[in-house]
Amino acid sequence: MRSLVVFYTKSGNTGLVAHTIKREIKAHVKEITDYTTQRTVLDYMFTSVIDSASINPRKIEIDYYETIFIGTPIWLGSITPAIKKIIDNTDFKNKNVVLFNTMKIGRSHKAMEKMAKLVRKHNGNVIGAFSVRTNCSDLEIMSRTREALNDLNLS
Repeated sequence: MRSLVVFYTKSGNTGLVAHTIKREIKAHVKEITDYTTQRTVLDYMFTSVIDSASINPRKIEIDYYETIFIGTPIWLGSITPAIKKIIDNTDFKNKNVVLFNTMKIGRSHKAMEKMAKLVRKHNGNVIGAFSVRTNCSDLEIMSRTREALNDLNLS
């Protein structure tokens, strides 16, 4: 299975999950950088209506891949503006998509549902999703990621 892990990270936790996925399934990775320096609380809460991300790359090439993993931290119950924008800029036609997110506290269910809806709007086939709590050590984050991948049973 040719896989690509696309992710945005600010504190490094989502990056740790992405690179754990890379090692476990031998995937390629593409980090999305957001150059926006100042945001309001509204930017975090309403990512579905406010476009506040200035990202690089603006679009990802996914033709080579069968499965795309998309990862984001959860900020105030929402996906990050950078991940929303990269999804909006990508056509996932004929691609299987696995969503993942990270958070220290709170719930991610609604954010995950919105992210899945957005991917489907761009022709993606969402085949799985998981969340990783990151209020622990790096070793525990990696262990939780491996457990989530095993639960997906992608092989």
